[in-house]
Amino acid sequence: MRQYFKRMLKSGDLARFDTGIYYLPKASRLLKKSYLDPMKVIIRKYIQSTTEIYGYFAGATFANQIGLTTQMPAMLEIITSKESTKGRTVTVGSQAIRLKRPATTITSENAALLQLLDAVSQAEKYSELSALETGNLLRNYAKQQNYSKELLSSVLSGITGPTAKKLIEWGIIYEFTS
Repeated sequence: MRQYFKRMLKSGDLARFDTGIYYLPKASRLLKKSYLDPMKVIIRKYIQSTTEIYGYFAGATFANQIGLTTQMPAMLEIITSKESTKGRTVTVGSQAIRLKRPATTITSENAALLQLLDAVSQAEKYSELSALETGNLLRNYAKQQNYSKELLSSVLSGITGPTAKKLIEWGIIYEFTS
């Protein structure tokens, strides 16, 4: 198998992105070679496959996505079920990533809610807005996502005291539907 991979790499039928990551190159009209997008590799490896979700972006990355900050982080932060340590830094391509394990198992159903709860817990750390504006933005985001109370109760074990306090103070808790 190794020799077959080596021959395919040499002939150009297969390309190597990183250790253990290979892809089939497709030549474009503009560029003679094709390149694999590092973000696609990161998402497939740590966030979701074609059938399941096992991670999500957190920290400044998600804060930027929802509008809490305009800053783009140099290092992506990802919470993933594929990680067993409290935290470590890896490099995929040229992108540095901080991986952390989740407080509770991430599933396709609860990933978005866990991502919101993580954003609530770290909102003051990353937000460029006032506390009132931050609360309003997160409350509106929760309202748009239309989370249920049952889903919230299924992840209660992963909610810390300060996060629960912020959910109540900012009125986010009232946006969960019956």
